[in-house]
Amino acid sequence: MNPPVKSGKRLFLIDGSSFCYRAFYAIRSLSTSKGQPTNAVYGVAAMLRKLVEEEKPDGLAVAFDLPKPTFRHRKFEAYKVHRKPMPDPLVDQIPWIKDLFRAYRIPVFELEGYEADDVLATLALQAAGRGFEVFLVTGDKDFLQMVGEKIKVYRPGREGAEILDEQALKERLGIGPAQVVEMMALMGDDTDGIPGIPGIGEKTALDLIQRYGTVEKLLKAIEEGSAVQVRPSVQKAVREHTDGLQLNRELVTVDTAVPLSVNWDELEVQQPDVPALRRIFQTLEFRKLAQELPSEETGQPLEVEILDSAAELKRLLPEIRKSGRAAWVVSEAGVGLAWKEGTAAAVAGPFPVKEFKPLLESPDLVKICPNLKEFWIRLLPETEVRGQGPLFDIAVASYLLDATRPSHALPDLALEMLGRETRDPDPLRSAARQAEAALGLAARMEPELREKELEPLMAEVEVPLAKVLARMESCGIAVDLRAFEDLSRQIQKELDRLTREIYQQAGEEFNLNSPRQMGVILFEKLKLPVIKRTKTGPSTDEEVLRRLSLMHEFPKKILEYRELSKLSSTYVEALPRLVREQTGRIHASFNQTVTATGRLSSSNPNLQNIPIRTELGRQIRRGFVASAPDGVLLTADYSQIELRILAHLSEDAQMMGAFRNGEDIHCTTASEIFHCKPADVGSRERSIAKTINFGVVYGMTAFGLSKELGIGPAEADDFIQRYFTRYPGVRQYLDRSLEETRRRGYCLTLFQRRRNIPELTAKEITVRQFAERIAINAPIQGSAADLIKIAMVQIDASLQQRGLESRMVCQVHDELIFDVPGRELDDVKVLVEKTMEAPLFRGEPVRLRVPIQVNLRSGRNWYEASHD
Repeated sequence: MNPPVKSGKRLFLIDGSSFCYRAFYAIRSLSTSKGQPTNAVYGVAAMLRKLVEEEKPDGLAVAFDLPKPTFRHRKFEAYKVHRKPMPDPLVDQIPWIKDLFRAYRIPVFELEGYEADDVLATLALQAAGRGFEVFLVTGDKDFLQMVGEKIKVYRPGREGAEILDEQALKERLGIGPAQVVEMMALMGDDTDGIPGIPGIGEKTALDLIQRYGTVEKLLKAIEEGSAVQVRPSVQKAVREHTDGLQLNRELVTVDTAVPLSVNWDELEVQQPDVPALRRIFQTLEFRKLAQELPSEETGQPLEVEILDSAAELKRLLPEIRKSGRAAWVVSEAGVGLAWKEGTAAAVAGPFPVKEFKPLLESPDLVKICPNLKEFWIRLLPETEVRGQGPLFDIAVASYLLDATRPSHALPDLALEMLGRETRDPDPLRSAARQAEAALGLAARMEPELREKELEPLMAEVEVPLAKVLARMESCGIAVDLRAFEDLSRQIQKELDRLTREIYQQAGEEFNLNSPRQMGVILFEKLKLPVIKRTKTGPSTDEEVLRRLSLMHEFPKKILEYRELSKLSSTYVEALPRLVREQTGRIHASFNQTVTATGRLSSSNPNLQNIPIRTELGRQIRRGFVASAPDGVLLTADYSQIELRILAHLSEDAQMMGAFRNGEDIHCTTASEIFHCKPADVGSRERSIAKTINFGVVYGMTAFGLSKELGIGPAEADDFIQRYFTRYPGVRQYLDRSLEETRRRGYCLTLFQRRRNIPELTAKEITVRQFAERIAINAPIQGSAADLIKIAMVQIDASLQQRGLESRMVCQVHDELIFDVPGRELDDVKVLVEKTMEAPLFRGEPVRLRVPIQVNLRSGRNWYEASHD
C-alpha cells in the first residue's frame, strides 16, 4: 500500500482524446519529409511542455479510449454510432503520441470496456482520497460533474488555462457539479449520440435545473401541475420521454469504480527517458525539440588534450597505432583526434598532412571520418600522401542503414544514437568531442552493417566513391563563357518578341511578373474562367495557365515567357557567375547521402538539372566544354537501364526477349498496346508507350498517366491494362515485390541497398499510396544507381592506374561525362564501355538477364556529345 500523499500535491490527469484533437486542429499541414503527418504529435509535445512549465505538477497521468464497446454501448445500441470517425491523419499519430507520453514517463491508462472518462474519474476520486489536489485536463463538459473540494477541471486555451472549481461552476452555470448530470440528461449529448428531450437545448435544460434542481423534482412539479413557469410543450415532451431521461442519466454519468491497478509512485513527475524522446523527435524530424534535450554522457568523462603543435602528434602515434582505430574531424579551427573511448586530442591550425601521413598510410589502422569526401578534397593537393587500409565514413554508414534519416551529420547522429552533445563553445574542443563520438558511432554501426549485409556496398562502392567524387569536384568542368553570352542574347531576343506579342494580345502593357495584373487580363478582360483561387485572388500558377492555354493563345504565350525567363535567370545568367576564376571551371558538389534511392545528387550548381525538354534548354550544354584545345567531352549513357533492370527482376519473357533481340522496347510496347505492327507505330504511339514503360517503373497510376498524356482516366487505365497483358511477368513481380516490402518494412536493390518504408502500413490512404509507389520504384532506381556507382569506382581507378589525363567530370544519374584529350579518346571509350557493361562487384562481373547497353558519344562540348 502506498502511504497518503502530503497535503498540497497537485496531480494533473489528461484526457488523451481531448488533448489530441486540440493539438491536431491547432496545427495544420505538418508532416515529415516522407509524408508522415506529425501535427498532432508536435502539438501534444508543445501543450505538454507548456503545462509542465506553467503549472509544475507533482504528478501526471493520461487516459485514452480503446476501440472496443463499453457498458454504454450495451445499454444503448446507438451510443456514438453517428459520431464522425477520427480523421485518418490523427489515427496514424495516436501510437506516436502514446509513445511520447511514455517517453516523458507519464503513465498511460486505458482499459477495455471502459471509456477514458471513466478511467480518469476513478483516478481523480482515488487521488483526491489520497490527499492530491486533482486537475482534470480536458475540454469535455462531462467532467464538470466531478468538480469538488479537491477536484477541478483544467481547460487549456490560447489565452491561458481556465480552471473550474465549484465556485466558478456556480458562477458560470448557476448549478453545482451534481446537477451537471441532470442538465445533460435533459439536453442529451449530440457528440455521443445521446438523444435529449425534443425541444430542450442547453439553455432550456440549464434553466429547468436551476429552477428545480433535479429531473425528479421537475417531473414531480409537472405531475402535480405546479410547473406553471414551464412551457406546456416542454412539459409534454418531458412526460412523453420519462424513460429516456433515466437512460440518459446513466449514459452521461461517469463510472468512478473502474477496476484499476495503480502504482501511485509512478504518477509522480519523473525525469523523461531522453533516449526514447530523442528517437521520437529525430524520427519525426522535430530537430529543434531534439536539440533542446539534455545530453546523456555515457561511459567515462571525455578528456581532451590540446596539443601545442602538430609535431606533438608524433608522441601519440605508437599509442594510436596500437589501438587499431583512429577517428578525426577536420574543422576550420583545427583537427580533433580520438583513438579510444573517453580520450581525445586536438591541434589548432590547418590539417597537418605530414604528421598524419603515418596514420593515413597504415594498412592495419581503421581510419574513421565523419565525411570522407570532404576529407579527400582537403587531402588531394597533397599528392605524396595516399590513404591506405580500411576506411569508415560515418555519414555514408548512416545513409546505408537508413537513407531516410533526417540528418547524417555527426553531431545529429551522436545525439540520436549515443545521446551525446558534441557541440562546444570552443571549436577545437568541439572537433575533439566529435572525433571521440565518431569512434562510438562506428562501433554501433559496424555490427548493424554486417547484420544487414551492407558491408560490401560500404567497402567496395560508397567508401571508394567518396574519393572519386572528391576528384570530380576538385577537377570541375570547363566552361565557355562566350557560349553563355551568345545564348543570353538569343534568349533576350525571344523574350522581347514574346513581350510584344503578349502586350498585343492583352491590348495594353502590364507587369508580366505581377500575378495580380496578370489575373486582371486573364479573368476580367479576356473573361477566361477562374480555375482556382488563393488568399489574394484567382491563381495564375503553371497548372492554371496550362489548362487555360487549351482555350486561348494568351496564357500559352505567358507560359513560354515564364519558361524562357526562368531559363535565363536560373542557368544562362547564373552559371557563369559560378565559374571559379583560378580554374575557369565550375566545381559542383556531388552528394552521396541525400537521395533516398541511392542516387547521387548535385548542388552548387545542380548539373543534373540542366534542361533537356526544349531545344533552347539543351543549348545550355554548349557552354560546358573540353579543357584541352584538342580535347573532347565523352558521354557514356546506360541505355534504358531501369527498364532492363525491371526485365531482369520480373523475368518477364516478352520484355527479356525484346531486349535480347535488340528491339526498340518503346516501339514493341506500342505495337502491343495499339494492336499494330512495329513498322506501323507512329511517333505519338511510341511516345505514349514510352511514358507507360517508365511510368510503371515509378508506380504511375491511371490518374497520373491521364494527367501526363492529357487523356481521360478510363483511356489511361485501358492503356495500363493492355501493358500488363503484354508483360504479365511485370505485373506479377510488382505485386510480389510490394507484398514482400509491406511484410518486411523495407525493400532491397540487387546489391542489398535497403530502403525502409514503414508508411506502407499507414492508415491515411495518400501516405500509403505514396509509399507503394516508392516501394515499386526504389529497387529499380536504386539498382541502377548502385550499378553506375560501381562502374565509376572502377573507371576512376583504371584512369589513375594507367596514368591517363582523362578525367570523369560529371554524373547525371545514368550518364557519365569525361574530359578527354584527343589522343586518349579511343582507349578511354573502350575502357569505359567495357567497365560499364560488366563492372565487378564482390569479385564477379555484374550480369543481368538481358544485355547492358552503353551509348558513347563525343564532341567539343556537352551538347555535341549528347547528340548523334
